[in-house]
Amino acid sequence: RKGIDISMLINRIICILTIIGTGIFASYYGGNISYALFYLSLLIPITSFIYTFYVYVRFKLLQSLENHLVIKGDWNPYSFIIANEDFISFSNIRVRFLSDKSTIEAAGQRVEYSLLPGENDRLETRIKCNYRGEYYVGVHSIEVTDFLYLFTLIYPINTKIKAVVLPRVVPLEELKITPLQIDVKNPYQYSNTIEEELDTEVRRYIPGDHKKRIHWKASAKKQELLSRQYLHKPKASIVLFMDLLEIKDDDLQVTIFEDKIIECVLAIANHYADRRVATQIVYDMGGKTTVNILSKSDFDVFYNSCQYISFSAKNPIGHLIQEGIGQGDEGIFYMVVTHYLTKEFYLVALKAVSSGKHLSVLFISDDISDNTKEIMVDLKNTGVQVHQIMSQDEIEDVL
Repeated sequence: RKGIDISMLINRIICILTIIGTGIFASYYGGNISYALFYLSLLIPITSFIYTFYVYVRFKLLQSLENHLVIKGDWNPYSFIIANEDFISFSNIRVRFLSDKSTIEAAGQRVEYSLLPGENDRLETRIKCNYRGEYYVGVHSIEVTDFLYLFTLIYPINTKIKAVVLPRVVPLEELKITPLQIDVKNPYQYSNTIEEELDTEVRRYIPGDHKKRIHWKASAKKQELLSRQYLHKPKASIVLFMDLLEIKDDDLQVTIFEDKIIECVLAIANHYADRRVATQIVYDMGGKTTVNILSKSDFDVFYNSCQYISFSAKNPIGHLIQEGIGQGDEGIFYMVVTHYLTKEFYLVALKAVSSGKHLSVLFISDDISDNTKEIMVDLKNTGVQVHQIMSQDEIEDVL
């Protein structure tokens, strides 16, 4: 691009000097030839601009993304067609792609086009969305330059492709950040089961069954006593706090940290869902929200809702932890994913540990100030596991 700008600058200087030179020559010497040269030198840039504007108006562009709902980091088929449906040739059409949040696999292979009348050029490639959220991908604009490199018109794309990008789920073979590993062969050993309600399933009556368990209608039909079975629903043994307090940094860093917070929560919840360990996710988004994950299907529902998560918590995460302790939360393990470590958070963590909770903290931040280091040391001294994940770190390496 720098080479094109230099060539355009040189050509413009030559064009201006030519007009000035032929104008001086016509003024001093007169005659048909000298004025013809002068008018020709004026006609060249005018013709070039008219040609550039004509191509700008007449070229056609069509782009498509196979899936508009995609997962962060996955490659998805993408194509675009640029066409010349006119009777003159189009030259020097340069395509500029959006590259702040997405990557196009073949973007560096072919970005400048020259098309004969009736010709079109198609690019079949793949596109990868690098961050969670909803944003535009694909072609950003088209630069049309004349054949003499005197003028460039930039054509903004009004019909851009919008992608909805879900966070990735990082698979974990093991989880190293918990203070005490749960035995996956007996996933409910730390979680009491409670009889929520009577099931529709029945079994043969066993002496000692309570009368309210007897299914009288089914018993009459089968001519024998049948008892209802209870649904046994495990209490959550893991309480996972997700801090959705607004992060203040430049836009890209904010996006990176938000992604890592959500992906850490998803990775941990998915890890336990695969092992049938009951997990409770707690966060503040316009009010306290609690999500119970007892199975893989529960996790899938929560995952699909992550596209709507916004970092709009009204209170620090410590308020939710304090509330959980005060209500006698049944969870044995507290896991906190946050961007902020403060003295207030330390005091709440101290209360959680004093009440018998095991606490692990994932600190998603590049903050390495002395104050933050001091808080991390204080937390570790109380028995809290603290793991820092910086913007350049891969979360699976820490988890």
